[in-house]
Amino acid sequence: MPSPSAIARALDGVLAELAATERPLDIERDRLVIFSDHHKGQRDGADDFAICEPAYLAALDSYLADGFALIVLGDAEELWENRVEPVLEAYANVLAAERRFQPDRYTRVWGNHDDEWEAPRRVDKHLPALLGPIRVVEGLRFAVTSKGERLGTLLMVHGHQGTLLSDRLAGVSKLVVRFLWRTVQRLTRKGSTTPATDACLRAEHDRTLYAWAGDQPSFVLIAGHTHRPVFSSKTHLQQIREEQRALQRMEDVAADLRRQARLAELRELEAKIQQQDEACASISEDDVDRSRPCYFNTGCCSFADSDITGIELVDGEIRLVKWETKHGGPARRAVLARAAVRSVYEALNDSADQGPRPTES
Repeated sequence: MPSPSAIARALDGVLAELAATERPLDIERDRLVIFSDHHKGQRDGADDFAICEPAYLAALDSYLADGFALIVLGDAEELWENRVEPVLEAYANVLAAERRFQPDRYTRVWGNHDDEWEAPRRVDKHLPALLGPIRVVEGLRFAVTSKGERLGTLLMVHGHQGTLLSDRLAGVSKLVVRFLWRTVQRLTRKGSTTPATDACLRAEHDRTLYAWAGDQPSFVLIAGHTHRPVFSSKTHLQQIREEQRALQRMEDVAADLRRQARLAELRELEAKIQQQDEACASISEDDVDRSRPCYFNTGCCSFADSDITGIELVDGEIRLVKWETKHGGPARRAVLARAAVRSVYEALNDSADQGPRPTES
């Protein structure tokens, strides 16, 4: 398990370092979409992104046309398993699709699996020919405003900072992944990035990120890394079960048919998540209460069922979205959860006024 204190120290350092480059985010005017954890490979049996490529390209087309800025929040390339050149060559088309957001609507953050981009000389050697002039950063810090009023602070990082295997022992982990796990993947075509992988570790890391974010005043954290979508500090599974319970308590007879249809849809979603991720489902059910909406997670762009998830900030809202392509049909976007950004910060301030939040074991 990662050390909560080490993670907190690392995130404290990033937050402080980014204070000098804090940028404004106007929730009524700005339009952002955040994706992470593509893990683009070489289009072989160890490549987790290939099946998700159609959904991602369709999403980029839509967001480009709608005036969004694109933030790639780390682990865009799988460089623990692969050398840089074959990956960039294999996905030159995807990088070209991202380049269309340049020069003013494209930002890259480096993660642990693409920490090659932490070094500016490596960025300058490989990326400008494909993406144009670019600087890859460790994180982004925003002053969130609405109608001229500052609501609070937003931090975007990949989320691996301070963890033992992904940060402090990253060099050893790279050797294991490149020379052992990659061979297993190529022989079995078994993906490494389904939500069930390392479910206990992922749930613990979510709790640690939530606890750290909850200690900051008027503060929201958006991360990736775990491949586990989280909205308003709760996993998608938790939100589905909460909505089911609320619908079951309703007594509006006139709306009963609509309620039953929605319940059936939610049960289908719940079954799908449990089938994909039984271990994570049991952990989610037992998670401590997360009443402060301080932590959000993009999920990933490398799910084994070809779906991708991301986060939108647009029209005063924050939204967890999914893009899917099924049976060769057109890509479809679905909003999995949404909330007004102002209400998120108001809830954070309200919970702070009620005294210290319960500590997590």
